Amino acid sequence: MLGIFCRLIGYLMLMALGIAGAQAQDFVLKPFSESRAPDIAGLTAAEQSKALGRGVNFGGTLEAPSEGAWGGKLSTELFTAVRQGGFQTIRLPVRFSSHAAVSAPYKLDEAFMKRVDFAINNALSRGLNIIVDFHHYHEMDGDPLEAEEVGIGVEKSRERFLAIWEQLAQRYQSLPNDKVLFEIYNEPHGKTEEVWNELLAKALAVIRKTNPHRFLIVDAANWATAWGLEKLAIPAADRRLIVTIHNYAPFKFTMQGASWIEGSKPWLGTSCCDKTQIEEIRTPLDMAVEWGAKNDRPIYVGEFGSNSLAYYPDRVAYTRIMREEIEKRGMSWAYWDFASHEFGPWDPTTKSWLPELHEALVPKK
Repeated sequence: MLGIFCRLIGYLMLMALGIAGAQAQDFVLKPFSESRAPDIAGLTAAEQSKALGRGVNFGGTLEAPSEGAWGGKLSTELFTAVRQGGFQTIRLPVRFSSHAAVSAPYKLDEAFMKRVDFAINNALSRGLNIIVDFHHYHEMDGDPLEAEEVGIGVEKSRERFLAIWEQLAQRYQSLPNDKVLFEIYNEPHGKTEEVWNELLAKALAVIRKTNPHRFLIVDAANWATAWGLEKLAIPAADRRLIVTIHNYAPFKFTMQGASWIEGSKPWLGTSCCDKTQIEEIRTPLDMAVEWGAKNDRPIYVGEFGSNSLAYYPDRVAYTRIMREEIEKRGMSWAYWDFASHEFGPWDPTTKSWLPELHEALVPKK
């Protein structure tokens, strides 16, 4: 009861600070419960996964090399739009590796972390769930480094990855275990995929020291595809884990002309969705459901979406079909993304919805 009471007081304190967007920038993190109190002891991972409901990714903001570098910036109006748009969850991709020291103890930059705090508090103040997702550690994956990135070696990058998680876990340990989720690492691939199960176990051990009851999200290897599930090994005793996959099938439609995918220009003009393409959509979802049932783990679809270079009516049809197929299988989801001109249903320039795309995600009652 004490944990629940403290959590209630925490919510009231946060609400007292003001839900209004103008005040949200002044929010400071408040303790919501004792860090080790089993305040949600009766809530299962399956129930938590279901509670995530319909969500969106804040892509292109804190996952960029620096906020604004890719055009997207956090603002209070974005969080208000998510809430008013009928969504329950924000997935927040963050490139922590570009905002930490390159030598031990790999301290995170406080100014940047306040932007993460800003996102968490804006989500919580509006009754939204938020997933803090560690995104884009290029050196750890063995990918080419970008201009602002400093190489320290793959082995050291893994050490740094764990040190960053230790800091994040300590910073956010008092926040609601069922409202603020951690996603260990986005789309493990390359050199990370080679050691993913071992690195994942180490990261879980680091986080569980300060967050024994928090719900955590685990990506499959092979870029978080359903095909990566067969190699995934997670501690059997940890029952507060949700496994996630990403589904961008049919890929030549969703990623046509994408500047970051070599060879995608010839895909321009690909339409959607015929019977073959619908089967492409269903196959990884069925694989994930089967794996989840076999391993007694809930599955969350953390990313799907289509590039704006595709024919808009086809994008609307694809989005509706994908959402329906995911929800038919009892899974929650987060659309990629929310407010970019490439994918999002929200136009940050006009501050308005693309109504057909929005309705494909959140049908009118």
